Amino acid sequence: MNKRAIWLTIGLMGMALLGILALQFYWIMWSVRLNERHFDDSVIAAIKRVSDMLVKEKENADSYRLDKILNESLSGNHPLMQMIEYTGLLFNSNDKVHDSIHLNAKNYSMDTWEMHQKLIEMYDRNIRINPKSLDQRINPEKLTNLLQHEFDELQINLNYNYGVYDNMVKSFVIMNGNYVVNLGEGKSSSSQLKFEKSQKELSYIADLFPNARSAPGYLKVVFPNKTKWLWQSVLPLIFLSLLLTGIILGCFYYVVTVIFRQKKLSEIKNDFVNNMTHEFKTPIATINLASDSILSEKIIVDPTRIQRFIGIIKEENKRMLSQVEKVLQMALLDKQDFQLNLKSVDLHEIIQKAVDNINLQVSQRNGKILKNLEASRPILVADQTHLTNIIYNLLDNANKYSSETPMIYISTRDAVAGIEIIVKDNGIGMSKDNQKMVFEKFYRVPTGNIHNVKGFGLGLSYVKAMAEAHKGSIKVESEVNKGSTFTLFLPN
Repeated sequence: MNKRAIWLTIGLMGMALLGILALQFYWIMWSVRLNERHFDDSVIAAIKRVSDMLVKEKENADSYRLDKILNESLSGNHPLMQMIEYTGLLFNSNDKVHDSIHLNAKNYSMDTWEMHQKLIEMYDRNIRINPKSLDQRINPEKLTNLLQHEFDELQINLNYNYGVYDNMVKSFVIMNGNYVVNLGEGKSSSSQLKFEKSQKELSYIADLFPNARSAPGYLKVVFPNKTKWLWQSVLPLIFLSLLLTGIILGCFYYVVTVIFRQKKLSEIKNDFVNNMTHEFKTPIATINLASDSILSEKIIVDPTRIQRFIGIIKEENKRMLSQVEKVLQMALLDKQDFQLNLKSVDLHEIIQKAVDNINLQVSQRNGKILKNLEASRPILVADQTHLTNIIYNLLDNANKYSSETPMIYISTRDAVAGIEIIVKDNGIGMSKDNQKMVFEKFYRVPTGNIHNVKGFGLGLSYVKAMAEAHKGSIKVESEVNKGSTFTLFLPN
């Protein structure tokens, strides 16, 4: 898969993920709006029923009072005068209608039905002319009970504030079950100010005692915590959405990581195949050339020259075998199919042998290897062969990746429960990204203008695997164009 196809795939996956997130957000908001609409409809219907019950109770109270007046008016010795006397109580003392009826009652006689009708008419007229204020018509305790009963029926457990507003006095006369003290026009009590402040949330209103023309006031209910409650009602949906989104994001990250890892492995594999082809091509060509030379008529009669070409064939064959052994060795390390021949070894002696083996290559480039072996306890329990290979690979790596005259420093020092071997060079160094990959199989740090660096990218991978097999570790510190420092820790 090429780079363009990878980014196109990631882009499509990202767009699909954003679409899923947008869809989840839409459904959550839709659920909130649906819950709010259901809540609003329920509350409005509830306070409307409360308003109707207040009207019904007021009608029942008025009917009871009228019946009481009628019954008492008929129980006296002079029913008409008794009735007018009771009727007169419904008016103010200076009411002209009262005076007129009182006078006419002395001049006319009425039967019982006519008295009842006249009394009902006067009673209704008195209510219209002198209506009672809302605080006189409504019992706060009764109103509180009605509201609470309705909200309990709807299973609404939210805190709420309510108030009864009187259009005549242009103020709230009842709030939260208590009468409100009227402080005069333009002034509000602390409870009224608190209630008005809470009206920032949506309030619900129902007219009280409405008639054909208008209503004397209204009932207002406010839920200060409604918004919080609405979001809490969709918390399970939000939690599930976040959980699924997290899973999708995790899978998306994993897929992207795998794609880039596979791309990197593909590049490493191609690089390995190219390096292996180059490493095998040279000795094969040399062997082929030496074989043709031996078969030549001029060479075949000269035993000395035949010995020379046979020696070349043997060396090139040994070189090929060494490369094959490296690949097979890494395969065994991957399978953990190896055993260490542990015994007491002198680390400083092993370092000296490794330095002697590679010193010829460094000297050919006018370089030097400087030693500073300061560890006081160089005796380790380790596999001598693998430990020698570890030190040799680190020195060989320092030599190969030095662009100019190599200066290699190798030192030892005591560490807690072990010993540290430090190999430092003045080579090309590596970036942070390369440092993360340098111990991976087949990975080779880009060498820029250095074209003679050979190998399969197995050396440092082998070093790390064998260090861990010895219960040790290795780390690298490096800067581009400033060299690298490898620190190997081994327990003693």
